[in-house]
Amino acid sequence: MINLIKKDINLQRGSQYSVLWPFIFLLLLVNGACKSKRVTLTPKGYVITKPEKTELGSKLREISGIFWVNDKVMLANNDEIGKIFFINLNDKSDFSYPTMVFGEKNDYEDIVKVDSTAYLLISTGQIVAVRGFARGGEIPGILVASLPGNSNEFETMYYDNEANSLIMLCKSCHKEKNAMRTAYRFDLATQKLVDTPYYKIDINEIRRKLNDGRAEFFPSAAAINPVQNKLYIVSSIGKLLVITDRMGKVETAIPLSSSMFPQPEGITFAANGDMYISNEGQDDRATLLRFKYKP
Repeated sequence: MINLIKKDINLQRGSQYSVLWPFIFLLLLVNGACKSKRVTLTPKGYVITKPEKTELGSKLREISGIFWVNDKVMLANNDEIGKIFFINLNDKSDFSYPTMVFGEKNDYEDIVKVDSTAYLLISTGQIVAVRGFARGGEIPGILVASLPGNSNEFETMYYDNEANSLIMLCKSCHKEKNAMRTAYRFDLATQKLVDTPYYKIDINEIRRKLNDGRAEFFPSAAAINPVQNKLYIVSSIGKLLVITDRMGKVETAIPLSSSMFPQPEGITFAANGDMYISNEGQDDRATLLRFKYKP
């Protein structure tokens, strides 16, 4: 009798599972499709999973900003050191990195070149100009802008040639309440900082694009793609690449691999659209990743 009862129970279980199997199969199918979509998601024109990777020397272990000058030279700055570094793009294994000194120790987060002047961003929202930096040696930097407020943190500055301005994008600023990220504009014609917001990025819009209500967005670098005329923003915290128009309207949000992007702190583009992203060194060396542009 006991054996018959066990047999009957097993039959009932089998019947229940047979009813559930179509739903289980459908769930697995949908889940697999979602995973596949996340893996293959990549910016238009790039294969984000296959970069040309170069390890950087110890001088640039804390690289925090990069700027493509031409096919031979890239500028870089090292967090907390008042120097501009010159990376030899013809020989990336050359770790000598010629430098020029512009200032004392500070929290320098990004670098931009406009004509013969290099501009360095300080994390508190200040901009230092180094005119004629290419001569090398020592050229004192000049403080040209300072955003009011004691609760502002910046890691991102880029050049917008159409606005003839440097754009600073908050990593975390007062009054944002983690709902938006605010951009401010330094007008190169007047050499004045406009302290009212230039545009704002809605973090909830990024979360909607990702279908992830907990996604984090703290910009660590940005640059305008010269071919696509789009703004590419890297967020090291949250591991995201966000693509917007020039006024911060979100178009695409792409998760980044932690293994490939352990600490992305810099982004720049070559004239042909090739994208470079730098990773600050952690346990290993810093890296420079090149993603070739293919229309």
